[in-house]
Amino acid sequence: MTADRFALQTIADQLGGRLDWPVGGDDALFFTHLATDTRKLHQPGDGLNHTLFVALTGERHDGHAHLAEARARGVKGFVVDSSWSGTMPGAVLLRVPRALEALQSLGAMARFSRSSTVVGITGSNGKTTVKEWAHALAGQEKTVSRSPGSWNSQIGVPLSLWAMDEKAEFHFVEAGISKPGEMATLARIIRPDVGVMVHFGDAHDAHFDSRMEKAREKLRLFEGTSRIILGSKDPVLMEAIEERGWQDRCIHWQWAHGELNPHPQTAAAMTIERHGIESGGTHLTGTWRETPIDWTVPFSEPTALANVLTASLLLLELGWSPGPIGERLLSLQPLGMRLEHLEGRGGGIIINDTWNHDLDGLSTALDALERIPGTRPRAVVLSDLVPFDPNNEGQKKRLKHAIGQRKVDRWISVGPQFCQGIPGVDQLHAQHPTTESLLQSADLADLEGWNILVKGARPFAFEKVAEALESNPHTTVLDLDLGRLGHNLERFKERFGKPIMGMVKAFAYGSGDAVAVELDRLGVDRLAVAFAEEGVALRKRGVNCPILVLNADPHRFSDLIQWHLEPEIHRLEDLNRWADALRRSGPVGQEETRAGVHLKVETGMHRLGLQADQWVTAGERCAALHLPILSVYSHLSAADDPHSDAHTRQQLHQYDAACSAVQEGWSSSPSGSGPSPFLKHIVNTAGALRFPEAHHDLIRIGLGLYGQDASATVNDLKPVGAFHTAISHVHQVPAGQPVGYGAKDISEQSRWIATLPVGYADGLPRSAGMGKAHLYVSGELRPLSVQYAWTAACWTSLAWTSKGAHR
Repeated sequence: MTADRFALQTIADQLGGRLDWPVGGDDALFFTHLATDTRKLHQPGDGLNHTLFVALTGERHDGHAHLAEARARGVKGFVVDSSWSGTMPGAVLLRVPRALEALQSLGAMARFSRSSTVVGITGSNGKTTVKEWAHALAGQEKTVSRSPGSWNSQIGVPLSLWAMDEKAEFHFVEAGISKPGEMATLARIIRPDVGVMVHFGDAHDAHFDSRMEKAREKLRLFEGTSRIILGSKDPVLMEAIEERGWQDRCIHWQWAHGELNPHPQTAAAMTIERHGIESGGTHLTGTWRETPIDWTVPFSEPTALANVLTASLLLLELGWSPGPIGERLLSLQPLGMRLEHLEGRGGGIIINDTWNHDLDGLSTALDALERIPGTRPRAVVLSDLVPFDPNNEGQKKRLKHAIGQRKVDRWISVGPQFCQGIPGVDQLHAQHPTTESLLQSADLADLEGWNILVKGARPFAFEKVAEALESNPHTTVLDLDLGRLGHNLERFKERFGKPIMGMVKAFAYGSGDAVAVELDRLGVDRLAVAFAEEGVALRKRGVNCPILVLNADPHRFSDLIQWHLEPEIHRLEDLNRWADALRRSGPVGQEETRAGVHLKVETGMHRLGLQADQWVTAGERCAALHLPILSVYSHLSAADDPHSDAHTRQQLHQYDAACSAVQEGWSSSPSGSGPSPFLKHIVNTAGALRFPEAHHDLIRIGLGLYGQDASATVNDLKPVGAFHTAISHVHQVPAGQPVGYGAKDISEQSRWIATLPVGYADGLPRSAGMGKAHLYVSGELRPLSVQYAWTAACWTSLAWTSKGAHR
């Protein structure tokens, strides 16, 4: 998309702004790229000459603070708020009441420049999944462009529309809202020809007076559409559709038998007559508009099946045939498999993105590589793009822009497309005709200790490349979906409207430091770790937000000072030790940041904390030692248990008394300089949900970020992890014979026993045995025996037992 002087003047007139074109400036100057983040300004020279930087403002950022940096790097066009009083000599300056509105107008301009079919996708859950799966199933029969990642917000939608392939026949665009009034803006920008409503659930209910109001708001996207593909049967949504009289334009799928039918009042365009679990997935048979369907889907969970059917029905209604769709279904993967972070040999990070590979997804993957903090060298292993026409100048131009001048130290390509080089890459360090050729070479061996993006299309089987680079490949894997982490964080921000401290102790409960790195990128206010070494590791990974160390060992105080970590203090004598460590360290950075402490007070947990007779003294001593009190906090011991509410309220009363006492001690000291502006925080996830009166200044969220809610009051949290392993051995055990240690698991019938390479070391407790927990095996739940044994590889393992287990 291109914006020239006339286009920018039009936007200025529409929004009541002003376009300042430099005197003697080039009237033929135009802008092809939009930017909102100086960290992503990659292209020098002509690339930045044609970049329009939009200075967005928010609660935690102000793009106007980065204008000078963008100008110094060569940007020639800027969109700013009218309230900004600065100047930009020699640059094009579009002044408007709000820069965001100008960005949205640019997105609308890009939409109206396209004559091809635009598909608008909305709903509560599954927007990105349906979009990505529909794109993967589309193949190469028709050219499809789609918004990258989950770019469905007031900012993401216009950026998506601007960057989409102008030559594509179809454009898939997500639209997400969280508050009333937002969809009107997105609908004006997207103006879809065809609509898709995925699952309609409880997300963002808190911001609407009723679910009906939310349904009406979401349906605003579909004004003017010819067809609406439905993937939801929610009765409130159906009532809202009937209220508008849109039943005739709705197209849906249904199970012939079951309760998942999205629209029982009308005939379905696609009916699944039978479905059955089999090895490798779910077998589906039925009809689409009287055409037989015989598909196998690599999923069995109902939500995944619903998303597959919604994506497939969309393509069928857009002109695809059932046969090609069915052939591609087995290649679908959960979105959590995209941008998978693995530990590489030598300590680097491997980003494994080997599901699909096209122009729309390439920039997202390269951004993920550049977000990895630190100074390790970077490499990209790139297969041919699918689809891509190396003779198409427009596609080559888009590829060059996607790559720009990325900070990549080595490029390796696989496939015939880039044998003469990659557009946008100055030097191709290695080129291989096939993946096997690369694996048989020494090119990967030279990348030990590097951060590497492995980005390949499915036909190239690049998962083999990722396995070759991984430090300890194993069949037992915890897949993390960091997109879900961001979703959960946003849910709590919306629910509480308070700063969030993310609990990432024990390396995010075993999930690894990628969780903390992502939370920091998402703008979490603070993090808390258990020990100093965890905080140091996060600082080395580039985490910049404040980090509280819950078990601050005085022997590690020097490390805390060096790495700007904040100690919890629960013993009076440790205040003196901290002050002594500060004196020995000398000046290091901002005095208040490095010197501050968090006082933990005892209120009823009876574990760690300053006792009641120490509260005033703690405040006095902090003032005397010139130690800023960053926060006073405590722990609730039973916030999730309604039977213990009296105890919890007593803790809250004690905590209020503690804060007053600490303040009294600070203020009464001759060294105290007025009130100590410390933060107050006591509630965890369950406490925040059940005791809103105790929110104070900060909410500590632990398991909630990972998708768990002990209070069962938050809808739409998404588990961020999926546990996978593979059967290592299957054998038959005769009737009456015990399985595993203890000889307690005995059956009167002969059984097939499968052993899995997972156990204590992977976080599976022995208490989960004897059928108390289950695993999915080929889509069916099987009970665990959990009788541990050591394998030859020294892994603990568990055995699950069932009369009809798969072999």
